[in-house]
Amino acid sequence: MNTRTVEIGLFFSRIMIGLIFVLHGWSKFEGGISGTVGFFESIGVPGFLASVVAVIELAGGAAMILGLGTRVFAAAFVAIMVGVLFTAKVGAPFLNGTELDYMLLAGSLTLLFAGSRFLALDQILSRQSTVRQNVSA
Repeated sequence: MNTRTVEIGLFFSRIMIGLIFVLHGWSKFEGGISGTVGFFESIGVPGFLASVVAVIELAGGAAMILGLGTRVFAAAFVAIMVGVLFTAKVGAPFLNGTELDYMLLAGSLTLLFAGSRFLALDQILSRQSTVRQNVSA
């Protein structure tokens, strides 16, 4: 397997994970954040964290789709998913319960450790910066 095919695979994972988090973040704001705040409080999590999580999911998911700060947002998603599994989903069955959460955790860990450079803004901006440095040197 060559580096190019690995990068293409990571690209598709990055897009899907980003999209799922964008949609989950958006759903927390849809109809008002108060419902999500209430849910967080009902499971013993401070209500203000609902807005924090929603913003990270929405903005981080969009950034991940663009390939901007992929590893940073992957780390944030890992923290969110661990939090979900130890609060909202504690005791839930694997099938029809937590399998998506574990998959998002695994995918976020993969992107945290491997990154994703294919069609990523980070990679494009890094190349442009290198070209500017070489031209000015």
